[in-house]
Amino acid sequence: MQRRGRQIQPTNLRRKAIGVIVCEFRKEAGFSQERLSADCGFERTYISRVERGILNPTAIRLWMIADALSAPFYEMVRRMEGWVAERQKLR
Repeated sequence: MQRRGRQIQPTNLRRKAIGVIVCEFRKEAGFSQERLSADCGFERTYISRVERGILNPTAIRLWMIADALSAPFYEMVRRMEGWVAERQKLR
């Protein structure tokens, strides 16, 4: 059994916000990572890495995620901006 290395932790607030909000919308829709990835045509690991803030998805991929979750793209972006603004106040 191979030991895993240390997990990468995002330091960029915006990248972290994307992951947090995608995860929130996914859970609100009652989707698993597997279902969301299948509906989008992505690998499950891609969704996992987005949610952990490791990957920075393109706008079109975020739009595909929003469509699969039946969520307005602009609402996802609005919540991302709000999440970042809240964290910046705390600094």
